Amino acid sequence: MQAADVARPHRASGAEAAPAVAAHSPQHGGYAGGPFQAQAVVPARLAPPPTSPLGLAGYRGAGPDLWFSSCHGGAGVSTLTALIPRSMSAGRYWPMPVPPVSARVLLVARSHAAGLCAAQAAARQWAAGVLPNVRLLGLVVVADAPGKRPKPLSDLVRLISGGVPRLWELPWVEALRIGDPPDQARLPSAYSRLANDLHHIVSEDAHV
Repeated sequence: MQAADVARPHRASGAEAAPAVAAHSPQHGGYAGGPFQAQAVVPARLAPPPTSPLGLAGYRGAGPDLWFSSCHGGAGVSTLTALIPRSMSAGRYWPMPVPPVSARVLLVARSHAAGLCAAQAAARQWAAGVLPNVRLLGLVVVADAPGKRPKPLSDLVRLISGGVPRLWELPWVEALRIGDPPDQARLPSAYSRLANDLHHIVSEDAHV
C-alpha cells in the first residue's frame, strides 16, 4: 500500500490522541469483493473506554458482508472465514467504516476463561456506544477442548450472552486440530447452522 492510500487515523476519546501508526489491512478470508483502503489503527490501549482487548481499524470503500473480530489470539477466526462466504478477519480490531456505511461484526472467542473474559471486555466496549458504525451480530464461542465444559465456564458464557445480540456455540473438532482444511473437514451441524443464520441475516439486510 502506498503512503497516499492511508487515510487519517481515528482518534481515541479523551485528552490523549492516538499516534499515527502503520496502516493495517485486515487478513482476507473468503471475501471476493472490491478493494478498500485501510486507515491507521488505534491500538487497544488508546481505543475508546472501557478498556477492551480490541483496537480500532478504520477503512473506506467496499467491505465484506461480514467481519470476524478475534477477542484474543487463536480464537478460530481463520477457520470461520474459510467457511463463511464473503467474510473477512478484522484481526484483534473493530472494523470501523467511514459513515454512512456500517459493518456487520461477529466477535469470536475460545471457551476457556481467558477467552471468555476477553469476549466480555469487547462486548462491554460495544455496549458503551463508542462504536456507532459497528453492527454487532453476536458472539461465536468456539470450544477450547473436547468434552463437557466446566460449570464455571458455562456460567460465564451464559452471563456474557446477555450482553450481546446473539450467541453461537461451536463444538470441538478434532480434525481441525490436526490440520485438516476447514472446507474439507466433517464439521458438526452447529457450523452449518451458523453459516445459515448469517446467510439469512445478510439476505434480509439486502431486501430492506
